[in-house]
Amino acid sequence: VRDFAPLAAMFASSSRAPLARAVARPPARAAVVARAALGVGAKVRVKSSVVVYHVPKSKGAATDLIGMTGVVDSRADAHEGATTSATLAVKVAIPNPNGGKDFIAHLDESELEET
Repeated sequence: VRDFAPLAAMFASSSRAPLARAVARPPARAAVVARAALGVGAKVRVKSSVVVYHVPKSKGAATDLIGMTGVVDSRADAHEGATTSATLAVKVAIPNPNGGKDFIAHLDESELEET
């Protein structure tokens, strides 16, 4: 059996400050209010170049969403009343440019403008 007492004493007498622990904190109140700017049902237009490959009837071809309009379908940054850390928080239903069923794209609020 090894004795780790000398090693523990060496670290205990060290002049280094203990490492700070990363603590998850809820976002500031202003950030929560800002997130709610685009609510469910808001009509939006994509203002920056976003390329997606999952548009129905496009056979996996790249489709740029810039200028397309749609409706906010739901928010991915809130789940059962709690704020979550979604990277692309706004789910937008966009009419298919090839005809057929609307498709959903996950976008950031900075890529959208309300119409």
